[in-house]
Amino acid sequence: MIVTRRRGIAGAAAATGATVVIDVFRAFSAAAYALAAGAEQIVLTETVPEAVEIAQSTPKAILMGEVDGVQPDEFDLGNSPGEILAAPQMVAGKTVIHRSTSGTRCARLAFANGAGPLYVAGLVVASATARALARADEVTIIASGIAGIGVAAEDEICGDVITELLLAGQADVAAASERVANHERAATLRKAWFTHPDDVLLCTVGDRFDFAMQVRRASDRLIVNRV
Repeated sequence: MIVTRRRGIAGAAAATGATVVIDVFRAFSAAAYALAAGAEQIVLTETVPEAVEIAQSTPKAILMGEVDGVQPDEFDLGNSPGEILAAPQMVAGKTVIHRSTSGTRCARLAFANGAGPLYVAGLVVASATARALARADEVTIIASGIAGIGVAAEDEICGDVITELLLAGQADVAAASERVANHERAATLRKAWFTHPDDVLLCTVGDRFDFAMQVRRASDRLIVNRV
């Protein structure tokens, strides 16, 4: 197997073939918690107006996400695993319309470029994601990064874990999770007023869930389901 590592919007624009897009803090951690709480599916969107428009035409829809880390006024939930755990009934049985500054944008761009099968991931689903990609001859791993431009240590570390799992068949997921939890990025986010106090901890629980999250097209939408 050949594993190629890329970053951000530029990396997503160059993705082809089997691909995983990583966003640990917080988009694809929140997505995993939503699916584990019973969300029917997640719809990936680019902008707030697009997300709102889709929600208005979708039965049992709920809006989740952020712009530069802050929940838009129109949204029901932030990009927050902590909010989901506190009120799982908000997402259970719902279609979650999801918008984030890095993760959802990178995933959409990778899909538009022809990446497939395409998965989204964080540390909470690292091993399950590697298993889903195990039969691919080539895999591209994209670290979404900060705003799709800057380097985010947590996404790089998660990328390291998935790379090791794919190439060596094993990795110390717990140690990687501890590295992310103790990194200065995590310390900074813990102090950020727009994050739930438990979000950093919840995003760094390695392999909390035993499913991968695959992106597929359904009509004119990109949806994420657990597989």
